[in-house]
Amino acid sequence: MKVEILKDQENPLLNRREVEAKVEHPGARTPNRLELLPVLAKTLKADEKLIIIDKIITLTGTNTSRVKIQVYKKLEDIPKQKLEKMERRIKKIKQAEKAEKPEEKKAEEGKAEEKEEKAEKKEEGEEKAEGKENG
Repeated sequence: MKVEILKDQENPLLNRREVEAKVEHPGARTPNRLELLPVLAKTLKADEKLIIIDKIITLTGTNTSRVKIQVYKKLEDIPKQKLEKMERRIKKIKQAEKAEKPEEKKAEEGKAEEKEEKAEKKEEGEEKAEGKENG
């Protein structure tokens, strides 16, 4: 993922930086907030806890998104509702990922069972062929 800062503006009234960035994600879906946080923290040289990702807007037909970010100086400066909203969004992403993992395991188990059944059928077919040759 490649991040390019388009606009970086200091807002002293709210004790934050307002950043607009372009994120390129070739061959991948639009990244979610959980995936973007570590990349943005590294790029903006800020702690992940102090970053609020306000919007992720993917440009139609491209692998490029515009991201609106707010970087606060202290945790106490973040408005309570913004912090809660960001935490809810990340929690929702984590729950969705947990829900996908058991489905993947079931799919893998199903594939393993299918392979075993195919192997058994193949062995039975070989035994019948040997029986005909001997008989």
